[in-house]
Amino acid sequence: MDEIGRPLNTRQLREYAYRLMRRLGLRQVRLYDARHAVLKALALSGVSDVILAAWAGHTNAAFTKRKYVQIEAEDMRDAAAALDVFHGVDRKALT
Repeated sequence: MDEIGRPLNTRQLREYAYRLMRRLGLRQVRLYDARHAVLKALALSGVSDVILAAWAGHTNAAFTKRKYVQIEAEDMRDAAAALDVFHGVDRKALT
């Protein structure tokens, strides 16, 4: 809210967030990127699609997953380690 109680517009919210990041000594990230990161972290932590969509303010869970949760190669490491069990591979012994 601004000084007289009106909701901030997008530009004002972004500028406020960047000032706060600087004041707290945090690395400046785009709010868009932070939103993606939070939604992806929630998804990878096992939060259900319905809750994920609600958190994002969406009514369509499939849209939320498609738009905000892109799996990258590094995200696949846990899956690869889980498969190693079937092959008798001990990742700790490899490092």
